[in-house]
Amino acid sequence: MLSRICYALKTAWHYKARLKSYALNPKLQLAKVTDLSSAALRAQNVQALILDFDGVLASHAEPIPRPEVIEWLKALLQEFAGHTVYIWTNKPTQVRQAYFSQNFPEIVFVMAKRKKPYPDALQQILQHSGLMPAQLLLVDDRLTTGILAAISCNIQAYLLTKPYINFWARPCTELWFIYLRWLERVACKII
Repeated sequence: MLSRICYALKTAWHYKARLKSYALNPKLQLAKVTDLSSAALRAQNVQALILDFDGVLASHAEPIPRPEVIEWLKALLQEFAGHTVYIWTNKPTQVRQAYFSQNFPEIVFVMAKRKKPYPDALQQILQHSGLMPAQLLLVDDRLTTGILAAISCNIQAYLLTKPYINFWARPCTELWFIYLRWLERVACKII
C-alpha cells in the first residue's frame, strides 16, 4: 500500500499540469457515465472503452451496476458493436466477474497484479486490443488512480464528477471516498 501511495505521489507530481486540467476543464469531465454516448465515442475515434466500477457503474462495494447503468450498457453495446468494452477495477470480486460473465459476456474484465494508479492493466488492454493509446478512453471517478494511470499511458479519459454513492449502505466508506475525491481536486488545482 505504501509503495502504491509513493508511486501515485511521484507520478502525480510528474503529470501535475495534466491532472490539473482534469480537475478544471469541463471538457475532460462527465457528470455520469450514462452521459457518454456512442456518437461521442465515434467522434473521438474511440475503439475501446475502459470503465471503472466503484463510483462509475455503481456505488462502492455494490455487486452489480445500477439499473440505469445496466440499460445504458445494453444500448451502448448495440450501438458500439465491433468495439471492446473493458471493466478495470481495484476490486474485481468474484460476484462482479460472474455477473458480467453471465449478463455481458462481451465485456472484458481486466485484472492486474498491481492496482491503480499503476498502469499495468492499461498496458494489458493496449496489448490485448492492438490499439494505439489515443484510440482508448477511460472513465474513472478518481484523479490519482485511474485518471493518473491513463495520463501516464497517453490514453484519453473522462473524470466523473457525480459518482454513484450509497450513504445508507456504507456511510463510512462513501464519506472516505468523497473526502479523497475532494482532496485530489484541491491538491491538483493548487499544485
